[in-house]
Amino acid sequence: MNHSVSASATPQVPTRKRVLWGLGGVTDCLIISSLNGLIDQIYTIGMALDPKWVGIARSVPRFLDRVTDPLVGHLSDNTRSRWGRRKPWMLAGVIVSAVTAVVMWHPPTTLGPLAVNAFVVVMLTLLFMIGYAFFTIPYTAMGYEMSTDSNERTHLFKYRLLAFTCVGFLTPWLARLCLELEGDQAEVLKGVQGIHWVGLGMAGLIVVTGLIPILFCRDITHARSETKVSFADAVRHTLRNRSFWPLIAGNFLMKFGMSVTGIFFYYLFIYRVGGGMKAGATEWGWFVSAITVATLLGTPLVAWLSGWFGKKASVMALMALSAVAYASVWWTFRPELAGLKLYLASAAAIGLFCNTMPMIFNSMLADVCDVDELASGHRREAFYGAVFVTCDKIAIAVTLFLQGFLLQASGFDAKLNQQTPETIATWMRWLLLTQPTGLVLGMFCIAAYPLTLARIAEVRRQLDARAANPTTDN
Repeated sequence: MNHSVSASATPQVPTRKRVLWGLGGVTDCLIISSLNGLIDQIYTIGMALDPKWVGIARSVPRFLDRVTDPLVGHLSDNTRSRWGRRKPWMLAGVIVSAVTAVVMWHPPTTLGPLAVNAFVVVMLTLLFMIGYAFFTIPYTAMGYEMSTDSNERTHLFKYRLLAFTCVGFLTPWLARLCLELEGDQAEVLKGVQGIHWVGLGMAGLIVVTGLIPILFCRDITHARSETKVSFADAVRHTLRNRSFWPLIAGNFLMKFGMSVTGIFFYYLFIYRVGGGMKAGATEWGWFVSAITVATLLGTPLVAWLSGWFGKKASVMALMALSAVAYASVWWTFRPELAGLKLYLASAAAIGLFCNTMPMIFNSMLADVCDVDELASGHRREAFYGAVFVTCDKIAIAVTLFLQGFLLQASGFDAKLNQQTPETIATWMRWLLLTQPTGLVLGMFCIAAYPLTLARIAEVRRQLDARAANPTTDN
């Protein structure tokens, strides 16, 4: 156990600044969860687009992110402007995301399927590859560099996670809101009209919340990072950082396992638990809301426990418990028990164990950046964050590409009001095969993470000594 977890008695970031910066997590969630979460309802169910093409459209930006995300991170790290390194990119991301949130629900249906498919690809590319990347990568890097204290970093990212999670009270009800706005025509329109008003409201929220960290938090500058670093050198130093890759591998396997069949959760609520569009959307809303409540209540506790037991041990424990939580749906999703709403127990466990992990992962990444600075002499938070997010997106890209094919292979037919029992049973089997497995494999990767509290403290001591006496640098 780690009883002494902080290198400094006085917090480096006051609570007000933590809150203001953390509110950017609302923007993050609105783009990656709220808008993304409406794609199946509107494109696949409402507009009855080919699920294979929707899956391909969702995967294309993630595959392209392999190049663009590290490039955005590199450009942000090396930007020199009167507004700082992060804010110009964040502002561009807010603008692109807000505009796309409105336009993406107006496909040119009169031009035929080819034009519609191309439109969807372009819109999702703008939303995720440009809008989301331009905002989130510099925004996350801003958080990495706000504190040099290892334990305080966890608590700083706690505010981001809390803000991100609070949007979870809104996200699961957006599909239902689209239907409500259509009134008696909801079962026919299936949200394709209501989404126009919902998209406009989402765009407004993205602008308001995205501007808060831009206007009220300042970029932290480091004298040692004023010299620009070439892209090749950035890649070389990153490849040599052995503390970075266990996090990459563990997160990749975890996200792949959860994402490849994650689409089936929503369909199970629509076609099994609820038995209809509105009823299923309502039950789905309660499921995700339970996850949100558990995440909010568990975040401060997990942040405290990570300081007590250490980040590595905490993440491994959370992965193991998350695997159990996802496996529990075998019992809690049974139709004969639907009236008891036992699925809320699985939701609470997922929120408490799985959804609190990003807070610790980001704190661990900030420690990795310290190791890199000691070796390279430069601060490159945005590049590391971009590589991490890129590998995360690669996992999601592959799964999104597969989802449409898996959905079709399961026998799904958007024209049916109810899916066959065989299709629903297939969804359940695939969920249980992939969700816990990815988490267990990820746990073995995290076991190789080398940074202990003592090592982190020693790295910080050497960096502080170097900053105090820069003439001794090589």
